[in-house]
Amino acid sequence: MTARILIARGGDAGERLAAAVRARGGEPVVAPLIVQAPPEDPGELATAMSLWNAGLYDWMVVTSAHGATAVADAGAGIGGAIAAVGPATAEALTARGLDVALTPDGDFSADGIAEALLDLLGEEPTRILLPVSEIAGTTFERALREAGHRVDRVTAYRTLPAPETRETVEAAALVASGACDAILVTSGSIAREVARRFAPLPDTTRVVSIGHPTARALREAGVRVDAIADPHTADGLLDALERLDLLSAAEHPDLTPAPESRTSP
Repeated sequence: MTARILIARGGDAGERLAAAVRARGGEPVVAPLIVQAPPEDPGELATAMSLWNAGLYDWMVVTSAHGATAVADAGAGIGGAIAAVGPATAEALTARGLDVALTPDGDFSADGIAEALLDLLGEEPTRILLPVSEIAGTTFERALREAGHRVDRVTAYRTLPAPETRETVEAAALVASGACDAILVTSGSIAREVARRFAPLPDTTRVVSIGHPTARALREAGVRVDAIADPHTADGLLDALERLDLLSAAEHPDLTPAPESRTSP
């Protein structure tokens, strides 16, 4: 029997994930639960990019593909060195002509990028620009500030609940009826929307989180977690579904990793 998998994110990443689910014998249902919007005050980001281009920052840390698009659209050029939270973010930056100097080896999270950067930086205080969603957590900046570095946070975009659409209404009905075998959750903001729109979930619906911070967000919202991707990428999500006997182990295309931004929901 074909497993029906709900993909709660949209855009190119959602479509690539849907194609990969099909390639492994599943039936994807794409229903984005969140959307991104420009910051309410775009001037703040524009000013930050001017300072970046002028060389006033040693590093810029980008924690999501959305953040990569936002800084590129705001005019980011050659400044200091750029760190990306994971491969998908690094690819988004590179696609916009921005070189990436650092990506964590395996932990594609705020903890991972903080540890990687702290290992690289010396004791000399460093000035770091952090463009994130307005609802981003403070894990990264807290770790760097405690180590004596200066972190300037700027809102690069907003993360908002997606409006009700035919896709989201049909997805809610599918989940409520027990006809959805699994939900893929790739960020804390999506976790909260899953709880708001779908809870309580049927016992037969498996919930797969892309990482431990997203899993925490799910549990805090009262949603159980059945599996966590390892590694924290789109391929890791598919492998987790395989371990739950929902997808086949057949060869599948190498996906552009879709890591959750633990700093940026």
